Amino acid sequence: MKIGIFITIMVLASLSVYGQISSQEAIKKLSFIKGKWEGKASVTTGPGQTMQLDQHENVELKLGGKILSVEGKGFNEGKLEFNAFAIITFDEAKQEYEMLSWLASGQKTKAYVTVQDDKNWEWGFDVPQGKVRYFITLNEKGQWSEKGEFSPNGTTWYPSFNMLLDKK
Repeated sequence: MKIGIFITIMVLASLSVYGQISSQEAIKKLSFIKGKWEGKASVTTGPGQTMQLDQHENVELKLGGKILSVEGKGFNEGKLEFNAFAIITFDEAKQEYEMLSWLASGQKTKAYVTVQDDKNWEWGFDVPQGKVRYFITLNEKGQWSEKGEFSPNGTTWYPSFNMLLDKK
């Protein structure tokens, strides 16, 4: 009887692992942005106000493909105006992505990441005033296109960021 219970528990435990993906497989789904990128970004800085940036992104796989690191730098007329660093991992037990990001100003956030398909993913986070989300796409020209939106209520969304980069 004890052996039967043990076998049943082992079979059920193995079924719960079946269908799970490894962190390397999960991060690989995001790795189409791996490399050095340059282009233009437009950031909404207030009502009716935007800032144009020469944007540079450096994306690398780390720890054998288990982590994706992203560093972005935005320059306006040669002056560094934006600098961020993020790491994206995949929790194999939870089967979900985790993203931590930091700004040069000291601000940090924990964001969600959702893969749409092999050329599209979304990331975002809550802020005291509402929600922020970004959509990253590899377009038909092989460019990294990213659009950001802000919502005060999670229902109505306003454009806040637009970026188009070429791989170098």
